[in-house]
Order: sequence, then C-alpha cells, then structure tokens
Amino acid sequence: MEKILVDTNMFLSQFEFRLDLPSELLRIARGPVTLIVPSGAIDEMRTLSGRTGKRAVAARFALQHFDSLQGKFKLQIEKSEGKVDDWIIKYAQKNKICVATNDAHLRQRLFALDVKTIVIKSKSKLEYI
Repeated sequence: MEKILVDTNMFLSQFEFRLDLPSELLRIARGPVTLIVPSGAIDEMRTLSGRTGKRAVAARFALQHFDSLQGKFKLQIEKSEGKVDDWIIKYAQKNKICVATNDAHLRQRLFALDVKTIVIKSKSKLEYI
C-alpha cells in the first residue's frame, strides 16, 4: 500500500483548481493508498476557514470534504509540531514516502532532498516529479 503525505496546499487546491483530488490520487497511485495528514495541516485549514477571501472558502471546502476521503483511502493523521513544512520534510525523509503539494517553496526543498513529490499539472491532473 502506497503512502502519500498530503500538504495543506494540496487540500486547498481541490477548490482553487476544481481538482478531483481523491480520483487523481487513486489514478496516479495505481493501487490502495494511505493518506498521511499532518495535524498541523488540519489546524491550518481550520484557521484559514475562519477568515475571509478565496483561501478561506477553499479551506472550508476542504474541511467539508475531508470525511469523504475516508471512504476511498486509509487516513492516518499524524501529530505534527512546529512549522508544518519542516515537519513534512523530516517525516517524508525518515519514512521514505511521497509528498503531495502544490506549494512551490516546499516543492523546491523536497526536490533538493530527492523526496518523491506529487504536484498539479495543467490545473486538473496530478503528476510525479
């Protein structure tokens, strides 16, 4: 079973790009998937959802659809401490797992460390880089 660590930005991208995240993750993984979600990512979405603007709407959308992921994936929420991006990098390196993110700065850091990454291409499809 493949494990994919999902960043806050990827959850928000579902709304921003009208991305069918569950279908795309299943397509790209080609088999059963465990989604690893940092507790800090959930906290970030909750904080954002209380604000105004496009990212706030995206956060509310992501949180409303979060439970629907359980029917398609095994969800594993991991307690994260400190900056979420730093935690993601350490966790991915330690456990040798793939990270799904559309955050350009995080992608650059992961690429420099040779961590397998899933990104959005053409605003509607996921792709490994």
